[in-house]
Amino acid sequence: MNLELKASINKIKTSKKELTLQIFIVFILLIVLIDAGVIALKFRTAMLVFLSTLLVLIVIKEKWTPKMLGFDFKNIKKYLIPYLGYTILAVLFIILFGENIGREEIVKWWNYNHFIYGFLLVSMFQEIAYRGYLIPALGKLIKRPFHIIIVNTLLFTFLHSIFPNPIIGLPLAFIGGIGFAYMYTRYPSLILIILCHAVINFLVVLYGFFAIPGVTY
Repeated sequence: MNLELKASINKIKTSKKELTLQIFIVFILLIVLIDAGVIALKFRTAMLVFLSTLLVLIVIKEKWTPKMLGFDFKNIKKYLIPYLGYTILAVLFIILFGENIGREEIVKWWNYNHFIYGFLLVSMFQEIAYRGYLIPALGKLIKRPFHIIIVNTLLFTFLHSIFPNPIIGLPLAFIGGIGFAYMYTRYPSLILIILCHAVINFLVVLYGFFAIPGVTY
C-alpha cells in the first residue's frame, strides 16, 4: 500500500465501531432499500444528494483534511502516467467489448443531460465516497491491502445493483471497481481517479450498459 495512503489511515481518529456504522449507512443501507423497492429508483438523484450531504457531514465531524481524502495537487504529475495508461486500457476494453456484443453508441448523445454534466458529477461523488473516504476507512478496519481492494470492489459493485442489465452491468462494475481500488491504493490521487472514472463512465453510458429506460442519466 502507498505510504501516503497509510499516513491518511493513521490520521483517522474515528473508532472502528463508528466507522463500521458509517460504512453500513452510507454504502449499504440505502442501496438495500432501493433494491427492496422501499425507495423508488426514480429518487436515485435525491439519494445521491442525501448521501453526498451525509458524507460531507461525516468528514467535517471527524475532521478529515482534503489531503486525507486524496486531494493533493502535488501528486498529479507524479501519478499522471499510470492513470493515463489505465484509462487508455479501460477505454479500449469498453469499446472492444461494446462492439463485440453488438452495442451501438447512443445517437445524438449531446442531447442527454448525463453527457453534458451528469457523468462528471456522478464520477466525482463515487470516487470521493468509494476511494477518497472508503478506502482509508477500510484501511482502519482491515490490515491487508488485498482485502481492502476486494471489500471496496464488492461495495462499489453493490451500488450498481440498482441499475438494469445486471448480467452485463455488475461484471463491468466489478472489473472497474477492482481497477479503481487497485489504482488508488497504489497511486492515491483523487483528482486523477475522478477524471479517469469520468472518461470511463462516459463510455459505459454511451454504450448503454447502465441505461435506465426512459431516463436521461
